[in-house]
Amino acid sequence: MYTKLKAVKVQEIIMSGSTQVVGTIRYKDLAEGIPLDNSRLGTAKPLFHNISQYPTINEVVYIVAGPKDTFNSDGGIRHYYLSPLNIYGSANNNAQPSELTLDEDGQNSSTGASPFFYEDATIKPIQPYGGDITIEGRYGNSIRFGSTTPSESISNNWSNEGDIGNPITIIRNGQPNSENVNNISYNYILEDINEDDSSIYLCSDQQITNFQKSGVEINDNELSYKHMLS
Repeated sequence: MYTKLKAVKVQEIIMSGSTQVVGTIRYKDLAEGIPLDNSRLGTAKPLFHNISQYPTINEVVYIVAGPKDTFNSDGGIRHYYLSPLNIYGSANNNAQPSELTLDEDGQNSSTGASPFFYEDATIKPIQPYGGDITIEGRYGNSIRFGSTTPSESISNNWSNEGDIGNPITIIRNGQPNSENVNNISYNYILEDINEDDSSIYLCSDQQITNFQKSGVEINDNELSYKHMLS
């Protein structure tokens, strides 16, 4: 079977129902206006099952034709979609609305995959280094499969010790919410072990510089919780 890719714009995403339905999008052609009835639009399912990346409304995805579950009996074909296009380089949202509708807080209310999603322009992608593999969520959460990189032009706090190429895995949940952080969403940001909401660093001969410890200190057989600056 030979098929071509086609870029379309997401208008609706179904997030409830059976496993055959959840994740299905309704889409329109890029040049079309805002549809009056989404039920008449074409549909597509996620191309992959084990790794899911659901788009927001008005993000652009590629669709591709493939066999449906009844293919062996009737030759049925349906469309599947790939991950959203990285149009703006934003980790949070790459929607390209046909018509911008702002809510009372000035947020784009027409781009959410659900009523609980709103664009957050403060979320930034993490700074990449040569050879990195990174996985990023929309809310400042990420996993970096990286290494010691002392020769890179942009320094980090895990490459002052150890050999070049020593592996490091960083799991981060939430980026800093600080006045010192640039709020432009397409600027890169580095993990910050002190300012991120929470994180796990799996190191191999690295030394994490400027680390401020926070935990439990035992004095006179009593536990006292306090913040300890190194």
